[in-house]
Amino acid sequence: MNKEVRERLINVTLRVFTMGSKFILIFALARLLTPSDVGLYGLITATVSFSILLIGADYYTYSQRELLARPLQQWSFVIQHQIKALFILYIVFIPIHFLIFIMGFIDWKYAVWFFLLLVVEHISQEIYRLLVAMHKQLIASWVFFIRFGSWVFLLLPLMYFNVQYQNLETLFSVWMMGSLLSIIVGSVAIKKILPGWDRVKTDYAWLKKGFKVGGLFLVSTLCFKALLTFDRYSVEALGSIEMLGVYVFYIGIVMSAFSLLEPAVFSFLYPRMLQAYQAKDTTKYQKLLKELVVSTVGVSVVLALVIWYATPLIILWIDKPIYSYFLSAFIYIIFAGFLYAIGHIPHYALYAMKEDKWIVSAHITAVAIFFTALTLLQYKSGIKVVALALLFSFGWVALVKTVGYIITKKKLSLIMENN
Repeated sequence: MNKEVRERLINVTLRVFTMGSKFILIFALARLLTPSDVGLYGLITATVSFSILLIGADYYTYSQRELLARPLQQWSFVIQHQIKALFILYIVFIPIHFLIFIMGFIDWKYAVWFFLLLVVEHISQEIYRLLVAMHKQLIASWVFFIRFGSWVFLLLPLMYFNVQYQNLETLFSVWMMGSLLSIIVGSVAIKKILPGWDRVKTDYAWLKKGFKVGGLFLVSTLCFKALLTFDRYSVEALGSIEMLGVYVFYIGIVMSAFSLLEPAVFSFLYPRMLQAYQAKDTTKYQKLLKELVVSTVGVSVVLALVIWYATPLIILWIDKPIYSYFLSAFIYIIFAGFLYAIGHIPHYALYAMKEDKWIVSAHITAVAIFFTALTLLQYKSGIKVVALALLFSFGWVALVKTVGYIITKKKLSLIMENN
């Protein structure tokens, strides 16, 4: 067994454990907490996830390309400038988030937890991305596991055997501990990878260019991520906090399952696709793209089937009838997750080819599709309405990106023929 196959197996194993822990967490929370608490948990986590994008401003899309295009000796320059950029972004964007509490979207009692989780989650995510860009997927997977999975195995016994700990405050405390530990482990790993850390003079032109590139992606990424934030608020608005708890349970299962694609497929293939395209190695690029298509579709089909057949059995164990009451809408959420996964294929192809306008267009228009569907669809179940709106939105994103890739590929072929 060669090194790459061994690393991929370990990566997949770690993500399976991470995914398993997220599955167990959502099932356990459904059993140990009230549906309203589960709904509030989903609302806060979705808002934190969305806010991470805002304070990061997608700056990594620029710095990651720069990192891959430079020799190892210049990596510290890129990382130091990324840190400086993020410090500026924190100063600008973190205060804006007080509006969430001022406008009453989330209760002030959770404000401290929100900001603490926002910062540690964002730092941990940036460290993970750096490790992936550095082709240290194995270490990145450990950081990912510590951040998302390890703390669940501490939390659940604590909550199960101690009724006084069956609350959101305990959940947020242990979650933050896991994120902090992942930051420590990831930082130590990056320090060992870098050949040196001499302080460099600030290149303001480099920073400015990064803000421009990241800003372009930020608009599209915020729009895309908004779909998995607005959906929670929409379910609550169309139904109740208890109905939101059921939706959070459903969407949590689906998105946790499809997250397996990140370490098993995407983190291995897209950095290599980037490098192959930058090196003008068309044969290698097309081979990697084909592998991306086959792997993504195959894994996604298997995951969708497993989710569909396993979830009703889990609901029997939870023993709360409200979680089975809306199962007719669950199939739409599974299809939405499937299209979300498939849409990554043309996304990574376009990203490698630097055809960012197609990505931006797809994400921005998807929000319009989502709200149009919410307006036009009329069902008694708020979950079904939101699930269908999400399905149409993710389908639209996948379609636009696929069309963009086909058009771009034809243009490049014509240019090569003329030359």
